[in-house]
Amino acid sequence: MLRFKMNWPQLGLAVRCESCGKNEAALKLLMENMPLQTVQGHEMVGGWMIRNRSIYMGKRFFDIPPQDMETESMKDAPVGRISLLFPQGNSTEMLIKYDECEDFRSYVPVANVVAEDLDTLKQVGKLQWKSATRTKEVVIVEFVVED
Repeated sequence: MLRFKMNWPQLGLAVRCESCGKNEAALKLLMENMPLQTVQGHEMVGGWMIRNRSIYMGKRFFDIPPQDMETESMKDAPVGRISLLFPQGNSTEMLIKYDECEDFRSYVPVANVVAEDLDTLKQVGKLQWKSATRTKEVVIVEFVVED
């Protein structure tokens, strides 16, 4: 099974992630570009999702045609779902659902946070919401292939 880890060094938190069984080729391509690092964000209107904008894939371009990928809405996705938005060329966005949301737009599901780490994911989500709405602290997230 394909596995990777999301780390927030300044928060001292990390979650383990594994393939959700959908869009394995997209997940493999994302993992080929790891390690990756970006600024952590939060969805502002769609619900309780952390959002990673501008994930730069410098090792291998994303060349999978959209019609070859399965999509789902975050509203219908399970808590812990990791999905890509507009994966193309050398960049993508990633959303991670950590609680309820109403976002019905289509995303490309690739992985899930493991069940044992969902409480940590929720903690990160709440801290990032606080950052986005009050403290404006810049939080960095790292993606690494899990050994």
